[in-house]
Amino acid sequence: MFLMNYSDAKNPALNHPANPSSVSDSHIPGISEPGSPRRTNGLNRVLACAIAALFAMPLSAAELTLSLQDEDGNAVTMAVVEARLTPMETQNNAPVVAIDQVDRRFVPMVQLVVPGQQVSFPNSDNVRHHVYSFSDIKQFSTPLYADENVEPIRFETPGIAVLGCNIHDSMVAYVYVSAWQDTALSDSNGDVALTGLEQQPQTLHIWHPWLQSPDNVYELDVSNNTSGERIELTLPIVNPDQQFGFRALLPGGTQ
Repeated sequence: MFLMNYSDAKNPALNHPANPSSVSDSHIPGISEPGSPRRTNGLNRVLACAIAALFAMPLSAAELTLSLQDEDGNAVTMAVVEARLTPMETQNNAPVVAIDQVDRRFVPMVQLVVPGQQVSFPNSDNVRHHVYSFSDIKQFSTPLYADENVEPIRFETPGIAVLGCNIHDSMVAYVYVSAWQDTALSDSNGDVALTGLEQQPQTLHIWHPWLQSPDNVYELDVSNNTSGERIELTLPIVNPDQQFGFRALLPGGTQ
C-alpha cells in the first residue's frame, strides 16, 4: 500500500480534482518518477508484505495411511513403516521405553526407538529372566533377575537388535532403531499412519520379523498415491509357530 505525504495536501489539484476518478499514482508528484525514493520505499513495503504473507501460509504436508493384513486376513501388528526422507538425529534425552516380560514372553515383541533412546526390561513374571543380545548394533547381557530392576540399555546405532532370554529359548523380541524421522508402528488393527511428511515419498519400507522377504523388508511404491486415500496391503507374513523351526529368531532367515 502506498502512503501519501502530508505535504502533498498543499497541491490544489490533489485536494479538489475535477475528475476524482482520473487521479492516480501517475499524477502524484514524487511517486511516479522512476527511481523516486518514495516509490521505491512503497514497492519495498508491498514486497515485504507479500513475502510475509507467503511465509505465514501453512505448508501442505503429505499423509499416508495404511491398513496391513496377512494372507489369511489377520491384522499385521507391530510392523515398522518408514518413509526414508529425513535422517533422525541422536536423541539421548528421549524418554525411556519398556519391553516387559509377561507369561514368559516379551511385551511388546517389537519396540520402535530412535538412536540414543533407552529401553528398560522390567520382569512382571514370577520367574527369573536373563535378557541378552548378540546383534551387530548392540551386544549386552543383563544379570539373572526376578523382582529387582536392572539398568536400561541405550541403543545408539540404527538397525535391529534381536533379544532373547538365556533361560527361556522361546522368548524373542526386537528393538528397531530407526534412522529416519518419519517412522511408525502398526497398531492392533494393523493400521498405521505417517503424518506431517515434508513431501510425498516415492517408496515406503515395511519391516516385520515374520515377513517372507529379503531382510524381512517389503518395499511399497506409493508414488501415485497423491489423494491421501487409505492403502490396504496384504503382506506375506508367516507366524513362526506355523512352520518348522523358529524363523523369526534373526531377521532375514533361520540363522
